Amino acid sequence: MTAPTTPTRPRHTFLKAGHDLYKAALQLSNSGALPGPTDHLAGLAAECVAKAMLIDFFGSVQEKPTVKPHSPKIAAMPGMDKFKASHGHMPGAWEHLLMVLDGRRGAEIRKHIPRQNPFKTPNDKWHEGHRYVDGDTLSPQRVARHLAATLSLITAYNHAK
Repeated sequence: MTAPTTPTRPRHTFLKAGHDLYKAALQLSNSGALPGPTDHLAGLAAECVAKAMLIDFFGSVQEKPTVKPHSPKIAAMPGMDKFKASHGHMPGAWEHLLMVLDGRRGAEIRKHIPRQNPFKTPNDKWHEGHRYVDGDTLSPQRVARHLAATLSLITAYNHAK
């Protein structure tokens, strides 16, 4: 008789998705065309890598692959709840990461990412709805900032492992 096995939760794929989206954004960027989709993919890639760090290093959970992960740590903070602790799009996912950085991994990540959220600058906030705007209106500096920020998250993840 075989012992019953404990069902395992499906492992999230945020890190792989983040890498793939970043590679796609780089390919578009290197072609010199389509700044809108390049910027959009950079933001989605950064979001995925931030969520991977939140889950892998800081206790966030994702009950099912089809639901947003959330942070019990953030939900327990004053003025927060499970809804506010759900990890959505940028720039919020970056803000959530900053809220829970602690310990050796938190210190390592802080070394590699910008202190200010590059997806939330005073006059230029990344938003998932920007996929509908004319990408030619996005500055090359904005796109470069978002690509660099995404790479910093990937680097930080690798150093924090």
